[in-house]
Amino acid sequence: MTLADLYKHLLPAFPVYVRKDVQTAVRVLASALDCSDPQHCFPEHFDRPLPTLYQLVERYQITQGKKPHTIRNNKNKLSLLFRHAHTQHLLSLPPPQLVRSYNILHKTSRPGSAITRPHGISIPFKSWPSELQEAFTAFATWSTAPMVPGRDAQLKKRPVTVNHYRIKFESYFGYLHHIEHVPQLAFDQLFDLTLVNNYVLWHVNVQYQRPTATIRLFLTMLISLSHHYRPLPDFRAEVIKLLKRIPVPSPLYDKADAWVSCATLRDIARALWPHKLPQDLRICKNRPHTGLQYAGQAGISLMLQLWTYIPYRQRNMREMQLDTNLYKDTQGHWRIKFHGEQLKIARRRGKTNVFDLRFPPQLVPVLEDYLTLWRPILLARAGHPDPHVFLTQFGNVYNRNALGSTTSHIVYRYTGKHWHPHVIRTVWATEMIRKGLNFLDVAEMLNDKLETVIANYAHLLHGDVAEKVYRLIDEPNGQGK
Repeated sequence: MTLADLYKHLLPAFPVYVRKDVQTAVRVLASALDCSDPQHCFPEHFDRPLPTLYQLVERYQITQGKKPHTIRNNKNKLSLLFRHAHTQHLLSLPPPQLVRSYNILHKTSRPGSAITRPHGISIPFKSWPSELQEAFTAFATWSTAPMVPGRDAQLKKRPVTVNHYRIKFESYFGYLHHIEHVPQLAFDQLFDLTLVNNYVLWHVNVQYQRPTATIRLFLTMLISLSHHYRPLPDFRAEVIKLLKRIPVPSPLYDKADAWVSCATLRDIARALWPHKLPQDLRICKNRPHTGLQYAGQAGISLMLQLWTYIPYRQRNMREMQLDTNLYKDTQGHWRIKFHGEQLKIARRRGKTNVFDLRFPPQLVPVLEDYLTLWRPILLARAGHPDPHVFLTQFGNVYNRNALGSTTSHIVYRYTGKHWHPHVIRTVWATEMIRKGLNFLDVAEMLNDKLETVIANYAHLLHGDVAEKVYRLIDEPNGQGK
């Protein structure tokens, strides 16, 4: 079956407004494969992994001077074509052969990280005067307690948020001590407009010599603090004006440096899955914990695959517990459930936030193999019962840095990209929106606010609005004909 025959066979499966675009993509692919026409493009020409076909199309159209959105649209339509072909069992392209092509020892710093970061002048909390410590502790208690007289429920903060406040205040009080030479540090100095203004000018003009996200976050914290915890409307209004005068800094990093598609991430995960069973591993006397590396790889493999279906935050992957978050319902289906303080957004519209989804059925065999074959090896290494689903190969619970470095190193070895766990949410949302998933469903899967998702991803729909409008106008609909 030639490429032209494949298109004709699948033509009824495409909406009318898509057919012309798919036909264009087919012609582009044939040209990229050095075929004079899709009718003369045989399986031996296009029987290659889909990423390889994408690369050929991209190279060919770049030489033609085509714009990125045109190239992207053609690749999307080819993906649609081959997905339908696979569904109808007409064609199955070979999977990409992933190999570890990059040495982690030769990994260079991510572009943007080389910007000089001056030595900090922070004063750690333990070195604060006792009265300042007590004042901040009172704020932390007010912020994190389940219920406080006079405090609205939605103002409750997570401990990690209060910790961010502490870190920013450590820098501020360090400035007061080392630069302003204030003799006695006090909590009230957070509301001294002159000191705050001097700190902002020093931070931007002297310490970093550019506006930073850090100083903007510090001012945002003061705005919140002076609004809810200690109402000071005049001070708050002046800080808002000060914040508006600070330019929004340009991003230090280009997300393209860390961008790895969900499909590639799944391929990496499958490549990681152990090729041996525990009973087939050779046991050595001087290695009592045989199979720890394989068991650790099995856990990361499951984790990466799960991320491509449900874009959990890194914290949820680390803290996921068996029988508490991951469990079987009354019908025997695996589910994952987080609620309240286990989530970044603990409450929504005055109610406890609950994020409860069925575990992806396609991954259930992988999950059950991991739980029965590989996780017991990690538990044996731990030496004690542990409810956490994912454990390191040393039997420990992952912390943020360990999970980030482990997964990013693995992905780097296969892709050479500076991937990190947080970027999966951006990649997942971008891919789903481009495939047609609506913003409400994307927000539901991200467990995020609809307004946040629209603000961050609405630009994805801007590229070819005119082309969509023209197609709708020209599409036969029985009117004016």
